[in-house]
Amino acid sequence: MEASMNSPHADEQAPVPSELIHLVRSVWRNTLGHDTFNDDTSFFDAGGDSFVLISLVAKLAKSSGLAIKATHVLRSPTVQGQAAVLSQLMSENLGKTSG
Repeated sequence: MEASMNSPHADEQAPVPSELIHLVRSVWRNTLGHDTFNDDTSFFDAGGDSFVLISLVAKLAKSSGLAIKATHVLRSPTVQGQAAVLSQLMSENLGKTSG
C-alpha cells in the first residue's frame, strides 16, 4: 500500500476526481491566503514554506477525513498531485473496509 505513495509520479496515474481537485484548491487558498497558482504549481513556488506545510497537511486531513501526512505533500507538492494522493488514500481505505 505505502509503495504507491512512494512513486515519484503519483500525480500521473489515474484521472483524479474533480471534487478532490476543488477540495485541494480550496485548502490551498485558505492556507496560502491567495489563489494565484495553477494545479501544477509547486506549493513552495506558490508561497508555502515548512511551517505553512504543517497547516496545509492538517487542513487537508480535516477536510478529507483521510490520514494524509507531510511526506505525501512533499512528494506531491502540486494541487493535482495532492488530489491524486487523496484519491489513492480513498481507494486504499475502501479496500480495507470492503475486504
